[in-house]
Amino acid sequence: MTATGNVLGKTLAVLLALAAAGCARRDAAADRAVEAGRLAELHRGALVWDCHNDLAYRVLYEGLDIGRRLPGGQVDIPRLREGGVDVQVVALFIQNYLYPDKAARQCFALLEAMHKTLAANAADVELARTGADIERITAAGKIAMPLSIEGGQGIENDLSLLRRFHEMGVSSMTLTHNISHDWADAAAAKSRWGGLNALGRAVVAEMNRLGMVVDLSHASIETCLDVLETSRDPVIFSHSGCWAINPHRRNVTDDMLRALAANGGVVGIIFEPGFVSAAYGQARAELRAVSRPILAKVPVIEDLDLRVAVEHLDAGRDWPLDNLPTIEDLLDHIEHAVKIAGVDHVGLGADMYPRTPTLVGLRGAQDYSRITEGLKRRGFSDEDVRKIMGGNFLRVWKQVTDRPAGPR
Repeated sequence: MTATGNVLGKTLAVLLALAAAGCARRDAAADRAVEAGRLAELHRGALVWDCHNDLAYRVLYEGLDIGRRLPGGQVDIPRLREGGVDVQVVALFIQNYLYPDKAARQCFALLEAMHKTLAANAADVELARTGADIERITAAGKIAMPLSIEGGQGIENDLSLLRRFHEMGVSSMTLTHNISHDWADAAAAKSRWGGLNALGRAVVAEMNRLGMVVDLSHASIETCLDVLETSRDPVIFSHSGCWAINPHRRNVTDDMLRALAANGGVVGIIFEPGFVSAAYGQARAELRAVSRPILAKVPVIEDLDLRVAVEHLDAGRDWPLDNLPTIEDLLDHIEHAVKIAGVDHVGLGADMYPRTPTLVGLRGAQDYSRITEGLKRRGFSDEDVRKIMGGNFLRVWKQVTDRPAGPR
């Protein structure tokens, strides 16, 4: 072969190789597009349910219009729509220092604020009292918003107040927040009763009778065990992580995960960085150790409504911005909970708060499709993804809330 022929042959070989590489890239890009489309379809087809968010605080204390996408925050109607979220449980968080005689007043104020904002945005969202409501509302293309009391101190030891809140649309309640009150012990406080006392058992029984979901997040292990012994219904942890990954007092031990599975309940895996990552929680503790001695010198605001509002607006003060955990850390918690409790007993309970940082990769409700993608990347089946993203919580809500209240 002549020199010219050699050059032409080499040139042809190069061109053929380039063409093959181009085809391979196009094929890979096409495959990625097909897979992305399949994941998007899976996410759209799933019932996506977040079991805990403090949106009510923004509505009451900031006058938030949830129909408008604000430049900051994690949850509003546009973000929920973008993230394909179908069910957003909204917590009515009761400040611990309002107990014993001012807690119910705050609960009523939060309830009234949520009722008003739901009415103002009725084309997009609706209060959901029952599992049947959730199915009806989401089938109509709207977002279902069940309401939950965060902190049993909100009923001020009065079963008639519990019934009143249920009549006004509250479908679940955490038995404690961070204080051990007059009928149940909290994980974050010194034990008073070794779990539930007689009134606490009466509260659980009344919630069962009414068809309210009992929520064990924030409760002590002893309280959780007493509830599991007392409740005739499945219970939930609306927003908790796995103690085996991060031994935070609020996270759930493997033994409790097994007990929850035996009860038929569901744990909503929390996104809050300090519960997801022990290292992040330690960094936050260091910041708080700096600020607390200084803040202790600031006079307490006597106007309780103003005090709560100021504390809400100042909530992000002690949160580090470095070394935030990521969506992969969240997926680790989900995987562990599934390993111990089983895939039928795991869901999502973000506990996102507008004044604090979020996990890297999860800016807010708009990014929930990334959880679907992450679960598939880790080998979960489509059916398992649908259970974790919301199907498991729907099962519990239907079992607990869809039956009529029993006789008193």
